[in-house]
Amino acid sequence: MDWRVVFMLFPRRRFTADELRRAVPRRANPTLVVTVAINLCLVLLLLFLFGRSGSTPGWYPLAMLGGAVTLAVAGAMAWDNPGSTTARVIYCACPLLAGLVLALGWDGPGLGRTEATALWLLVLIGTLALWFVIVHRHQYIEIRLREMDERERAVEMAQRLAAAQLAPHFLFNTLASLQHWVHTQDPRAATLLAALTGYLRATLPMFSRATHPAAQELQAVRHYLEVMQARLGARLEFDIEVEEAVQQQSLPPGLLLTLVENAVEHGIEPQLQGGRVQLHGRVHDMPAAVGQAGRAAVFTVQDSGPGPAPGFSDGIGLANCRERLALTHGTAARLDIGPAPEGGCLASLTLPLPLPLPLPLPLP
Repeated sequence: MDWRVVFMLFPRRRFTADELRRAVPRRANPTLVVTVAINLCLVLLLLFLFGRSGSTPGWYPLAMLGGAVTLAVAGAMAWDNPGSTTARVIYCACPLLAGLVLALGWDGPGLGRTEATALWLLVLIGTLALWFVIVHRHQYIEIRLREMDERERAVEMAQRLAAAQLAPHFLFNTLASLQHWVHTQDPRAATLLAALTGYLRATLPMFSRATHPAAQELQAVRHYLEVMQARLGARLEFDIEVEEAVQQQSLPPGLLLTLVENAVEHGIEPQLQGGRVQLHGRVHDMPAAVGQAGRAAVFTVQDSGPGPAPGFSDGIGLANCRERLALTHGTAARLDIGPAPEGGCLASLTLPLPLPLPLPLPLP
């Protein structure tokens, strides 16, 4: 229980400029601004009509208008920054102003009790509204920052899990093959070592960010396939064709690599005759409901293996891919896995163009 709020005071925490920019990257919605302005004008009009009489002094309308404008400006300041010193000073000064208005109406000359009551109601309603804006906005920004921190921690944990899944079985098997070839002086050892070195250089820094360009991912994918081709020989063929227009699109690190790794592990290695893995990336025209402006970057990974087994469900790797995709791009991106028309398994990753900002949350 925050007793400061209960007694119409303010939370102690004040947000830094960086926290405000992070939590509230844009101004209030125009619809919200117009709605508040209309309601403010209606309240001001009703109070003015209530307090109007034949003996109303000439400064009375100006006082009503000045009070409303002052409270509106303070509310706008509190909306942008609930820790605004100016807004808080105006809130604290309002009780003094209300007392002055009542004194003028009951004991002072030139202002009747009806007019004083109308001014007092304006100050009272404005004070309550200002307090509500400050407290509500403070709570919203605090919740928003907490949600963003939790989401970033979830992305980090998902990245660590993805990195841990990519490394062990692939590296151990590759190093075992390399060790054997070195001992037997197999000429394939040099080719495998070069491909493995390129793979490690591409993947070790890959998980330091939530997203990275597809071009960086493709380097790791190509080195991975070169390593597997050195190990499997003629049993593995691969083809990578990605249009220049989609190579700079952002995606979670290791996503394409996981799809290609699954294609090799489940579609190629179990078959004695081997097979082919194809990775394509193109810009497609999509239905308006799928992507912004009806265009999307579509990456497909297809293998010539037996295809998904009946009752296929995501394993840990694919589930992690979907989770990271949802954490970074929400529902705007899609990952579909199923049988290919000509046989084998087909994984399709759809990213709308241009990509939306990660983790958008609506303003209240």
